[in-house]
Amino acid sequence: MPNRQVVSSHIESPIVTVPGSKYLANRYIALAALSSGTTRLSNLPENDDIEAALEAVKQLGATVTSVDNGVVDIEGIKNYELPQTATLNCRDSGTLSRFITAVASNLRSQVVVDASEQMRQRPMQEVSQSLRDLGVAVSSDALPISLKGPIQGGRVELDTSRSSQYLSGLLIACLKAKSDTYLILKGKTVSSSYIQLTKNAIELFGGKIEEVSETELKIPANQSLTPTNIHIASDVVSSSYFMAAGLLAETTVTLTAFDFESPQGESQFYRVLEAMGASIKAESDKLVVGYTDQLQGIDVDMGDMPDVVPTLVVLALFAKGETYIHNIAHLAFKESNRIVDLCDELNKLGVDIEYDADSIRIKGDQPLRPAHLSSCHDHRLAMSYALVGIKQPGIVVTDAQAVEKSFPKYWEFLENIGLHTELVN
Repeated sequence: MPNRQVVSSHIESPIVTVPGSKYLANRYIALAALSSGTTRLSNLPENDDIEAALEAVKQLGATVTSVDNGVVDIEGIKNYELPQTATLNCRDSGTLSRFITAVASNLRSQVVVDASEQMRQRPMQEVSQSLRDLGVAVSSDALPISLKGPIQGGRVELDTSRSSQYLSGLLIACLKAKSDTYLILKGKTVSSSYIQLTKNAIELFGGKIEEVSETELKIPANQSLTPTNIHIASDVVSSSYFMAAGLLAETTVTLTAFDFESPQGESQFYRVLEAMGASIKAESDKLVVGYTDQLQGIDVDMGDMPDVVPTLVVLALFAKGETYIHNIAHLAFKESNRIVDLCDELNKLGVDIEYDADSIRIKGDQPLRPAHLSSCHDHRLAMSYALVGIKQPGIVVTDAQAVEKSFPKYWEFLENIGLHTELVN
């Protein structure tokens, strides 16, 4: 597995435009596959997750045509009964495994959904049981899963305390159910902003979700989705690494085409940085994050912006005082256990990091030592670890190719702003 060592850092007031959001792209691809006609997506991010999503909808009968760099046309599924069993490979994409399992259950023919060995360990019981309750034949509660629809609709209870992806997948899939679907939400819904992201995407395609109450959603049956042309907004999570890079380099970073209107919780990460002492300026679609003095540790609920927790933990290493991050139990069910794996790896630096099932506590401004930090095959960990090298020499990120999942050009982007890395054995 390729490893990368941070060699040097000379970052001075960079201007960065990050690629399109994979979170939005995953939703748009699924909805385009269920639409009647052709959807054009531009600024589509080029990464392993999106390649897997495009290939999956092709296997289900959608037509995918590459038009230009970052521009793809998707013609929706015409025949929901395929001549033979379709086998889908979600690779390392947990989002796709939940979304495509739900979407595939609209087909009247058999579909097998599989993924990498790592993804086979991630929970699927909530979505598989919900689909059974909605009339779909589902073989198991873990990947690989064999299923056969179509979704009949009805009334189903769904535990959303571990992941919002189950609900997002069902919201999309049940748009085509034979009768109205009522989803009763149980437990504390995590990452609720991602549910709003899904609702907004459905609305773009002309779909309707009705809120019966705070814990009950109605999806009217057999909806006709209208194809559309969409320019995908920049990825707000990817933006977080460059905000952090600028602060660690004690300079200013300007992010262009920043999506201030995104309901995604991570779009508000700059407010967390402001609470730590960063200077923040919003100028039209530009976000300017500036260093004024050493960051201060804070007490912060990150329940609605889980994917930037690794970025925040790295910043907290260099902040004055203690940082307490809580309401993050759902991080245990990401590409890695982002509580245990993140903290155990960063402890190799010789710092004081404590954690439990729902929180991380970091004592900042401690002396560090060089270390090999394993990405645990998690793209978010790999990208965050590289930032440590801005302050501490001798940082090696092992299994560094994990970034290909969401941001294959990440190392090139770092090079462009002045953070130099090289491949090592």
